[in-house]
Amino acid sequence: MQGIVLEIDLKSDTGMIRGDDGVRYEFQIQSCKNGVPLEGARVDFEIEEKTARDLYVLSTSVKAKLDWLFWFLFSFRGRISKDQLIVFLASSLLILPLPVVCATWSGISAFFTAGWLVVFYIFAAVIVKRFHDSNASAFWLWFTVLFAVFITLIMTRVLNLAFIGTTALYMLLACFSLVAIFCLYLCFTHGTIGENRYGKEPYSCRTIRLK
Repeated sequence: MQGIVLEIDLKSDTGMIRGDDGVRYEFQIQSCKNGVPLEGARVDFEIEEKTARDLYVLSTSVKAKLDWLFWFLFSFRGRISKDQLIVFLASSLLILPLPVVCATWSGISAFFTAGWLVVFYIFAAVIVKRFHDSNASAFWLWFTVLFAVFITLIMTRVLNLAFIGTTALYMLLACFSLVAIFCLYLCFTHGTIGENRYGKEPYSCRTIRLK
């Protein structure tokens, strides 16, 4: 039997399909054999006691792909896997600098600033979801960013704090390095197996571990 995925509920790890026979069938995401289908995807499945089993994704609509891409780039909710982060970082080397380069060529400082803000927002959204996969709060990311800004202001003498001398500055830099390394570790460590407080385990992680 084939049909269209009507909805996906990540909270209950279930979904609903409207089969070509006009009947609606519920399914468990764990029964998907080649990845979690997006809403609007066409799937092939077996029927067992009015429930869809052994789903295979045949095709996905452009709208569904764009909705997923918007969530991946701009949402701070949910979880992504380590391999998704690696693919994003590899792709970003070619794609994300484009708006900044275009803004620079335009010669308009406002466009230049906006381009960097967009790139920063996208990176923040993706990395926060990677932190969530490790069951870690995004507090560490924002703390590291603010810490880096604070040290930069001191080094450029925008902030002249009498109690911070050369020794104190070196200690701050060492502390910042440790926090930055910890954040890097959170980006590439294994995610939580199963559900955590930020949502269900990304399907790709589960697939990799089974291989």
